[in-house]
Amino acid sequence: MKQDPQKINLSLVSHTNVGKTTLARTLLGRDIGEVEDRSHVTTEPEDYVLLRAPDDSELILWDTPGFGDSVRLAKRLAGRSNPIGWFTSEVWDRLTDRTLWLNQQALKHIKDISNVILYLVNASESPDSVPYVKAEMEILTWIDKPVIVLLNQMGEILPREEENKEVQLWKDFLSNYKFIVAVLPLDAFARCWAQEYELWDEIGKALPPEQQAAFTSLKATWVRQKQALYSSSMDAMAGYLVKLSNDKEILAAQSLVERLRAIGRTLGFIKKDLHGEIQDAQVALSTRAADWLCNLTQKLISINGLEGKGVKGEILRRMRTDWVTEEKIDTTAATLFGAVAGGAVTGLAADIATGGLTLGAGTIGGAIAGALGGVGAATAYNVKKGTKENLISWSPSAMEGFVVETVLLYLAVAHFGRGRGKWEQSESPAFWKSLVEKIVKEENFDFKDFRNQKIDADQRKAEFVKLLDSVTRKVFKELYGVTI
Repeated sequence: MKQDPQKINLSLVSHTNVGKTTLARTLLGRDIGEVEDRSHVTTEPEDYVLLRAPDDSELILWDTPGFGDSVRLAKRLAGRSNPIGWFTSEVWDRLTDRTLWLNQQALKHIKDISNVILYLVNASESPDSVPYVKAEMEILTWIDKPVIVLLNQMGEILPREEENKEVQLWKDFLSNYKFIVAVLPLDAFARCWAQEYELWDEIGKALPPEQQAAFTSLKATWVRQKQALYSSSMDAMAGYLVKLSNDKEILAAQSLVERLRAIGRTLGFIKKDLHGEIQDAQVALSTRAADWLCNLTQKLISINGLEGKGVKGEILRRMRTDWVTEEKIDTTAATLFGAVAGGAVTGLAADIATGGLTLGAGTIGGAIAGALGGVGAATAYNVKKGTKENLISWSPSAMEGFVVETVLLYLAVAHFGRGRGKWEQSESPAFWKSLVEKIVKEENFDFKDFRNQKIDADQRKAEFVKLLDSVTRKVFKELYGVTI
């Protein structure tokens, strides 16, 4: 027979003003309740559907009033078993201390309906330095349900090894309380959805056998939802990279001196900055890249349930300046360059050597460099490159850098909890960048081949999706030990 839908109730509890509602918003992916920097913002338990499975089973998240005077509250709960204690809790407190009375009513509700308790603590405080923690352990003892401790307000994102030390500090402090089944880092501001895999695993372990089937269905629903958002993010990121890989600027016709300088740049002889059309081309490429990055950021924000604006104009400062030029060498200029190389036109030779800049192209190959006699070099270069016009585009090393920064952007969005408010661009932890750079290098992706005209945009996008997916999964494995 088909079983009736089940409801699994999670109660989010903590000392007042520790961040329950903020974390609830982050877990739910929507704005609920009120978030203010004061005590007792939430006055009564409020329930929200966190997940609904195809069989209509539901995972309910309860946002509850924060514990205020935890010591008095623990004493009230301990005394409820005798008539005087009951009268004090139910009658006297209702008339003289409504906050304390509401706390007791909320805890009775939690005791009656909860399957698992999520107890949020302020990890910026040492566990043995805040007296309310021990009192709240007495309260949780009275509730008598499995408890998962969540460490909030952890501050700056730390490498896994350092974060584990903080977690172990709380584990050691709480080791005598057998109802605590797990201690996990889950900062309301900077948690990543990948970290929730461990949370759902621990919730599943804490539930009784009769609820396992329903929870398995609910967890599978959560995984499908998150994987869909993840796939949409990878697709948007790959689309951005395809645009960059295909982007180019066609340079205008050049004067004789400019053409000579172009040959010098192509052969790697030019060292200094050159103002003019090449700089204009650089600006055009950078501006488009910045616009596309802003659009990508906005897409990722929307896909991942956040609000706010994308990156600001400062992203122009972060644009790559590593370029590739594919220049059509003028045969007349090339013939003249043969004389320059031979010392016949020393003035122009000096001008070429000091008047331009290198743009990452380097020399065009030993065979060409050894054939500076004029038309032959120009013709060989044009045939080799298949170039009919002067072009400037992003180099392979620049594209590799764009992949790194695109993954870092996704990590920043994925770690931005909705409870934190509207999206704001911020610097990523330094260890993220070094980790992503290492993993991208290990992928051995052929960035030199990304301008291959035989590969269409859809095929190139599929290659970028595969690369981004592989890198991101490995990053999550390194950061959190989870396989998504």
